[in-house]
Amino acid sequence: GGGGGGGGGDMEAVVRKGVEAMLESCPEAFSIIDIESRIGDKNPYAVCALQEAVRMTDLVIFIRRSLEELTLGLDGALNMSAAMEEVQNGIFRNSVPSAWMKQMSTRVQEVYSLQRWYRDVQHRHQQLVKWTEKKVEHPKSVWVPGLFNAKAFITAVQQVYARANQLPLDVMKFITEVSKVGPEEISEYASEGTYIHGLTMEGARWDTKAGMVKDSNPKELRCLLPVIKVIPITSDKYDIRGYYLCPVYMNMQRANVYSAQVSVFTIKHPPKEPPVKWVLASVALLLQDELAA
Repeated sequence: GGGGGGGGGDMEAVVRKGVEAMLESCPEAFSIIDIESRIGDKNPYAVCALQEAVRMTDLVIFIRRSLEELTLGLDGALNMSAAMEEVQNGIFRNSVPSAWMKQMSTRVQEVYSLQRWYRDVQHRHQQLVKWTEKKVEHPKSVWVPGLFNAKAFITAVQQVYARANQLPLDVMKFITEVSKVGPEEISEYASEGTYIHGLTMEGARWDTKAGMVKDSNPKELRCLLPVIKVIPITSDKYDIRGYYLCPVYMNMQRANVYSAQVSVFTIKHPPKEPPVKWVLASVALLLQDELAA
């Protein structure tokens, strides 16, 4: 019995250390009223930023509260509830507690470890801090995997164009062009549409020099794409000859109900290797790559 008691002590020490580290680095909640007061032009991008800030605030408040409650439970000041035990077990096993995951999304099954997920939350928060400062202008290239609702952002790109050209949204479509540069090389806004980054290709590789999809190199399952330009166009100009309609999923559980399709991007293919080849190879883009460091 003594050995079991020691194991319990070890678990508590590990959990306490984890709780302290997470509380110390837990991102701050946003002041939504403050952000709203600074918006110069309440365009679709600003609305998107507000929605993201609300979601992030709900998430970090929930995480902080559950960590504080767990501390009280470990100290004996509160009875340990099932919710506290779930967070305790998650920290001990390095897996995301399901209650935290539900705050993030009810549609995504987590593929990250807790440490990796928490780092992801911090990176998401950092992007939103920059996005919501001053006049609330979106980053020159948006890290799309860092959004709670990536689909809403892609729609915002089309809404901005439709408004500027006094067009109804239902005539809008978009195409995507993969650039040759990384996000750190983007210094200006796109003249039309917007730049995004952070997507991973699975089932093939992107040949930056040739500007098209190619067969994967041996033992390379995935590759990170350069910056992608999302270009809004009207349906009458939507010409996808030479493009593979590439599905975009949250993560590798793409056949799963929890990794619903986020979007469809246009990816250039070699003239002699038609779209059907890439469809049969199940080539897709992923927002989360659990194999990446």
